[in-house]
Amino acid sequence: MCHYGLWCPFMLLAKLTDEHLDNADVADAFIHLCQPIFCEMTATLGSFAPQIFHEFQQYPLPNDAQNPCGAWSACAVNNTRNRLAETNVHRDVKESPYCCSCVFACGDYIGGDIVLYELRCKIESPGDVPLFPDSLIHHNNEKAEGSRKSTLAFNMND
Repeated sequence: MCHYGLWCPFMLLAKLTDEHLDNADVADAFIHLCQPIFCEMTATLGSFAPQIFHEFQQYPLPNDAQNPCGAWSACAVNNTRNRLAETNVHRDVKESPYCCSCVFACGDYIGGDIVLYELRCKIESPGDVPLFPDSLIHHNNEKAEGSRKSTLAFNMND
């Protein structure tokens, strides 16, 4: 897993993640490639959750910096490379409790659905790009067969 974008916890101003700085060309190319998805999800967030969208705009950023992932400050890139993409049930408690993250998956795989426990629903992927408060809702990815890749856009702020 790689984290690209701006990292904010416990800092007065955000800075690029170490992984982004160490692989700047790859990170910048990946974020550029994903811009259409980030833009679409930013528009969706602004339409359906304007207060959350407004809160996203309040986080302090360094001089003239912009969130690299649309409304989100960073993304986690997961590449299972034919390993199981199953995760334990968890909440992402280091993220802001009043924010939504978005996740999108791709690859040649079967399974790997996202389970949102409190909502009692399953999101079948690829193709779906859910927005949900992952710090409040217990969730996991089910077992996948094949090669599953995913990106989670999030705000890591206190």
